[in-house]
Amino acid sequence: MAVDVYDPPRPLTSLAPEEHGRPPFSTVVAGIDEIDATDPRELSSDRLRGGLYWMARQQRRLEAMQAKWLAEFDKRQASEGDDDATLWLQSNLHVTSNAAYAQVRTARQLERLRHVEAAFRAGQIGSQQVSVICRAMGQIEHTCLEPGGTEQQLTHAAKEMDPYSLQHFWKRLRYEADQEAGVVAEEEERERRWLHLKQTPDDTWRIEGELDAENGVAVRTAMRALMGRGPGKDDTRTPAQRRCDALGELARRCLASGELPERGGQKPQVTLVANVETLRLEPGSPMARLDWGPLVTGKTARRIAEDCDVTPVLVDRKGDILYVGRRTRTVPTRLRKALNLRDGGCQEPGCDVPPDLCTAHHKKHWADGGFTDLPNLGLRCNVHHARNHPENERFRKGAAAQPSAP
Repeated sequence: MAVDVYDPPRPLTSLAPEEHGRPPFSTVVAGIDEIDATDPRELSSDRLRGGLYWMARQQRRLEAMQAKWLAEFDKRQASEGDDDATLWLQSNLHVTSNAAYAQVRTARQLERLRHVEAAFRAGQIGSQQVSVICRAMGQIEHTCLEPGGTEQQLTHAAKEMDPYSLQHFWKRLRYEADQEAGVVAEEEERERRWLHLKQTPDDTWRIEGELDAENGVAVRTAMRALMGRGPGKDDTRTPAQRRCDALGELARRCLASGELPERGGQKPQVTLVANVETLRLEPGSPMARLDWGPLVTGKTARRIAEDCDVTPVLVDRKGDILYVGRRTRTVPTRLRKALNLRDGGCQEPGCDVPPDLCTAHHKKHWADGGFTDLPNLGLRCNVHHARNHPENERFRKGAAAQPSAP
């Protein structure tokens, strides 16, 4: 019977040779300890700025030295038939496989890029700029650019640019010298696009993906237009929450436009299935369902049902359909136009959200017998509509009285 025995990884200190306790290693450690003993709260802003700059330069120099040592170690591991340096980094320095592979790949490339390696060793450029240049030089053979001159240009630019600007510099350099190579590279980037929309066990949705430049800019531009310049009155949502709501609003507007291709013989729309008892918030009423999938509470169902197409369906106790009525709009188009003209935007005091970003809000919900007319309607933006949506007071207070049919 085989028994697996857990063998914990060795701590980093156990890998240190005895020479690390002697100069120059001990001198470096002592100097770091002395600097670390300084209380930054006692230093002037000028000394803090200078110290941060000095530390960054030395950190870059150490990273360059580490890359040089790693390249030599990688070659020896390969020649001796041992595990490659990537696995060693994962096992002993506890980095991810992707990070370990990137470090080894960069170390290998730097041996052939003397201008980049020299600038890195001098602390003039950082690891992010080095990574950009290494990726560029890995693509150089697919262009008509001369490797040596291109490396020098990129290294010089890296001393003055952040990684993002440096990447743009490389793209422009490549395209101006070789348009065909630029087009091929752009198509390769576009081929990497992907998007996953997954429903979680909690009936929420998770978005993961990478958009190409064209689709990404289109989505961002549309979302920014819906988000506005900044949070409005009483808007306590985080930027991430505002982006989420903007994406949802973008989808709803697309559905409402009626321009999407038909599916199943009709224009695609989000379907909310809810009992009248659910909309009235009666105790014991079932949850509503969105598109025969996620479950939502009666409160959310009431809010969604404020301004939608309603199709009444009569069923018996077994759930068999007895009658399907005509679809009607809770707030007809003509009435909505009149509401927009009358209110001119969200009616919450101090809120300036325009009419086209508002929902027609029933002061008394139609499920409770409220009329769909101007006196019972008012515009509310998404934030204030969610906050001020009226609850059925009879059931919220636990009253036993049953409501009459709407």
